[in-house]
Amino acid sequence: MPRDKKASKRAAAAAAAAASSQSPGVDDDDVGSVTSDHTESTAQYSDDEGVSEIEAYENKVKEAMDLALEKSVHTRTNALIALTTALQKRVLTVFLLDNYQTLCDLAERSLRKGRGPEQVAAARLAALLVLSLSQVAEAEEVYKNLCPVLTVALTDPSGPLAGRQECAYTLATTTFLACHDLADVTAAMNTLHSVFAGSLPKGNGELPNHPPAVTALHTAALNGFCLLLCLISPTSVYTMANKLLREMFDLLGCSDVELRIQAGEGVALLYEAARLHDPNYYWNRERELCSVLQDLATDSHKFRGKKERKQQRASFRDVVRTVKEEEVPCEQVSVGPQHQRQELMLDTWSLKAQYAALCRTLAQGLSTHITFNIGVRDVFSLGPPPLQLDRNIGLNRRGQKKINRESAVSKARQMARNKNRDNRAAAKTYDD
Repeated sequence: MPRDKKASKRAAAAAAAAASSQSPGVDDDDVGSVTSDHTESTAQYSDDEGVSEIEAYENKVKEAMDLALEKSVHTRTNALIALTTALQKRVLTVFLLDNYQTLCDLAERSLRKGRGPEQVAAARLAALLVLSLSQVAEAEEVYKNLCPVLTVALTDPSGPLAGRQECAYTLATTTFLACHDLADVTAAMNTLHSVFAGSLPKGNGELPNHPPAVTALHTAALNGFCLLLCLISPTSVYTMANKLLREMFDLLGCSDVELRIQAGEGVALLYEAARLHDPNYYWNRERELCSVLQDLATDSHKFRGKKERKQQRASFRDVVRTVKEEEVPCEQVSVGPQHQRQELMLDTWSLKAQYAALCRTLAQGLSTHITFNIGVRDVFSLGPPPLQLDRNIGLNRRGQKKINRESAVSKARQMARNKNRDNRAAAKTYDD
C-alpha cells in the first residue's frame, strides 16, 4: 500500500509537470525557434546542468510512461492523462518515432483490461498518438494495432459507457487520420452505425427511450460516422444517401438535443456530398424533411430549456439553408499562435466536421498542432509550417522591464505621491 501511495504521488507530479509545460507555439513570451515536427529545434535554452528544455520535457514523458505500468489503477490513469497532455502541448513526432511502440502497448493494455476512467484515458492517448504521427507511415501501423481493440471495446455491451463513448470518437478520428484502405473505412463505419442504430425506431415505429449515458454513446457513434463520411467519394455517398437520410430523419424526433443536432448536421453533410455527384439531387421526402427542419429551427416549446432551444435553433437554421437554398454557412477561424496567425475558411460541412473532431482531440494543443504538425496542416491544406516564430516581436516584449510594485522603493514613492495629491472631496467648496 505505501508503494501505491508513493507511485500515485509521482503520477500526480508527472501530470502536473506535463500540464504546466507550455508549448513554444502557444506561449506569447516564448521566443524559442520552432521547426514543425522536429522536436530538437524547439529547445533553445538549457539549464545549469546542460539539459535542454526539450530533453527535460521528454524525460518527464518517459517518467509518465514508466508510471503507466504500475499496479495501481489510479497511478496508471494519472500517467495516461499526463501522456495525453504532453502530446497535446507539443509536436513530439521525432521522439515518438523511437517510442511509439511502447505507447501503443500502454494504450492497448489499458483498453483491454482497464475500466472506466483508465479506458477513457487510454482511448484519448491512442487518438493523440496517431495524430502526432499522422505525417509518417508509423501512424498506420499504430492504427492497425489499435483498431481491433477499439472495435471490441466499443461494441462490448458490458463495457463502461464512458469508455465506449471515448472509443467511438477515437475509432473515427484514427480511421480518418491513418486509414488508407476503403474496406477498413467501411468496416469502421459499419461498427459505428451498429452502435447508434440503437436509437433508431423499433418495429412499432416508436423511438426508444434510453438513459442519458446511452444516448451520449449513440451521439458519439453518429458523430464519428459523419466524420468518416468525409472519406467516402461523393458517388458512394450518393448511392447510400436515401437510406441514411431516412435514418437521420427518424433521429430528428429524439428527445436528446445533442443527438438531434448531430442528426441535422448529418442531413446537411449527406446533401452536400450527394449534390457534388448530382447537383439536382433531392430526397423523395424532402418536403416533409424541410418542414421538420424548419420546426426545429424555430422551436419555442417551453418544455425545452432556454439554452437547449437557443443551441438547437442556431444549428438547424444552417441546416435549413443547406437543404433548401443549397447554401453552406461559411465560418472563418484564426488558427496558430499570436504572431503566426492564419485564417482557416470552413466553407463546407465536411471541413466543419473535421475541424470539430480536431478541436475535440487536441483541446488546449490545437494552436500548436495546427501550426507545426504537418499531418494536421495537410488535412486543411494550410501549406508548409512556419520555420520559426517572429523573434523580434518576442524580444521587444521581453525587453520591457516590469515595475515591481511590491518593492520598498515603489511603496515609498507611492506614499509620497499620495501625500501630495489633492483630496478632491475635502477641497471642494460651495458658493453661497
